[in-house]
Amino acid sequence: MGLSIALGQARSVPGDLDANLATAVRLVREAAAGGARLLALPELFTCGYDPEAVARRGPALTLTPPSPGTAPAADSPLAPLARAAAEAGVWVVLGAALAARSGSDGRVPRPWNAVLVVDPAGVVAGHYAKAHLWGPERDVFSPGTDLVTIEDSGVSVGLGICYDAGFPEFTRAHRRAGAHAMLYCSAFAEGATEYRYDVYHPARAVENGVYTLVSNAVGDIAGEHYFGRSTAWSPTGRPLTALGDQEGVRIVTVDPDETARIRRELPYLPDLRADLLKVTPTSVPVTRLRPSTPSLTPDP
Repeated sequence: MGLSIALGQARSVPGDLDANLATAVRLVREAAAGGARLLALPELFTCGYDPEAVARRGPALTLTPPSPGTAPAADSPLAPLARAAAEAGVWVVLGAALAARSGSDGRVPRPWNAVLVVDPAGVVAGHYAKAHLWGPERDVFSPGTDLVTIEDSGVSVGLGICYDAGFPEFTRAHRRAGAHAMLYCSAFAEGATEYRYDVYHPARAVENGVYTLVSNAVGDIAGEHYFGRSTAWSPTGRPLTALGDQEGVRIVTVDPDETARIRRELPYLPDLRADLLKVTPTSVPVTRLRPSTPSLTPDP
């Protein structure tokens, strides 16, 4: 039992949705050839990580997916990716700027910095919108309002995007909701913040007893150099596999039995002094995406 997840890493062509979606199709096939059931791609992969460009060009860099539970139309730019997912029987977690739903007042909201989730039948299962927006992103995107997991093969995978990993409460909420792994689609660049990449993720892994997986951007976009190094850490916080700055995929299997074993050895959650720290150990609502689910239903 377990779920094999491929961390995809490839250069985005800034502003070229068609080229980047074609790269995603290629990586779906590469992941499937390696035996993966799920492929993750970096933050804003479809347009390249450049919030200012999203603000300037708006609809040209923003995808409008079909309703959850339906496949993209034949003329949709997402159609080739959905077909590849269905042919391979692979989930795709795709970093993209997504059009947000209009409110009851008719105003058009800012887009989401999100991951679109296509299931192994080529159906759009739903999306996760980044909850914790980083710096300039707050002027461009709307923050997400839901926690989202993918459920398959007895494994629960929580979804996050980049800066979300810096908040221990975010991963802890997923752990309390039953997650065996956290999957982050990210855009960490070289520079002053680079060191945090190797701090956040193994810490979130060991303190919660969850696999922590990151698909990180690579290459040069808008004056920044993204270093790649897509990595998987075990529930002990030890690295399992990693890419360098090359393109490709790395595959890791999330094993819930191993997660259970490590949690018995490192019982951080049961040993938490909730009485002293005034922590209320309650679960938050989570939207759970399952294969061929006809619609999104919040899980109590």
